[in-house]
Amino acid sequence: MMKLRFLCANHRGELEQNTSRAIKFWQAGYDTGQFYTDRSQWAEAIPHLGCAFESAEILLSGGSLDTEVSCQWLTSSAVLLALSFKYSNYSYEAEDVIWMAINCLERQLTRDPSQPLWVSHYLGQLYDQLKSFLSEDHQSANELLGEINISSLGELMH
Repeated sequence: MMKLRFLCANHRGELEQNTSRAIKFWQAGYDTGQFYTDRSQWAEAIPHLGCAFESAEILLSGGSLDTEVSCQWLTSSAVLLALSFKYSNYSYEAEDVIWMAINCLERQLTRDPSQPLWVSHYLGQLYDQLKSFLSEDHQSANELLGEINISSLGELMH
């Protein structure tokens, strides 16, 4: 386990130092993830989109790429990754990805408040996606509650 953490830390450090490599990792991860999502192969898409998401986060936080492009890449990677988690029945992870992206963009806005319009645009997309996930979860919960027979609940309580 320690060796794996060391390898991940080295990989992240390498991407932080090498912008062109981080861009290539984002592009390859996103394209491959998109390939799988287009075919509804959600579980296969997750590791590739996870790589794209992390690469976009590295590019945004490093400031080595145009900030608007980095925000767009982060948002599109997060949305596809979250949908892949959701359709693989990992709803908590889907929401978590959206929250991570929101937090990353909000940190970016704090670091560089000069471009609030387009950062707000991407934040809006992420909040809309989160709202969609939450309303679907609420609807599913209501559907489950509707299936419970109230008279059988009374019998269970006696």
